[in-house]
Amino acid sequence: MRRLLTALLLASAFPALAQHDISKVEPAPDQGAIATPIPTGRGMKKYDIPDLAGAEQALGSQLIDGRLRKPLLDFLITEGSLTQRISVFEGGLVVVNMSGAATIRKKLLIPLDALSSYTSHISTKTLDAIEEQSLARPEPESREQIRVYDEEGKWVERVFNPRHMLPNDLNRQIAPLRDLLRAISEDRGVTSSVAGYIPKAGDELVADDRKVYRVMRVVPSSDPVVELKCLDAPTTIYVAQKDLHLYFVGARPH
Repeated sequence: MRRLLTALLLASAFPALAQHDISKVEPAPDQGAIATPIPTGRGMKKYDIPDLAGAEQALGSQLIDGRLRKPLLDFLITEGSLTQRISVFEGGLVVVNMSGAATIRKKLLIPLDALSSYTSHISTKTLDAIEEQSLARPEPESREQIRVYDEEGKWVERVFNPRHMLPNDLNRQIAPLRDLLRAISEDRGVTSSVAGYIPKAGDELVADDRKVYRVMRVVPSSDPVVELKCLDAPTTIYVAQKDLHLYFVGARPH
């Protein structure tokens, strides 16, 4: 139920997506995918999910006054061959990278109140209070790493094996981050730079099946339809402009 609520909250941000051309569409990563499948039958969460209805696309440069945003925290999860990383920066910039069977790269801007909700339980002080000897040693295929930065850029880090019982204080700090990671990895709207994209003839996009398609024309109407020709097979498809983000990962890399 709460997972569904998060998906709906993310989806509700879609009408506010900025319209943009191919220059703002991120290049599709090698072996890239749009999102992870949404699991069925997931149980109720033990903690509240902050409201993400105000989430925005993070298009183009994300510098602040010409400088890189300061990092707030990094959370890295290794489960077998799957690696997931979520990084949070000042101003609400959140970046997710996943690798394994496919590569997923996403970024978005969350509201400052949502940022506070996700980070209110974690700081260098609270993480430093977790004794390292109380944590099970990580293994190559079962490893989590949390790093938190202070205002001066100094950081505190803990590395542990998530298959073992975690101290309640640590679990309280990282549980919201795990949920944020899942929500972003499953989203197909606000976290996609293809959403809000206005196509024009000649643009090239990479589909979820990794085939490359070229925009041939846009059929104007109240609900424009895009004609795309596959460059890897003798195939032509027609997709509603508003639905391009459901089929394409990003722009063809050059």
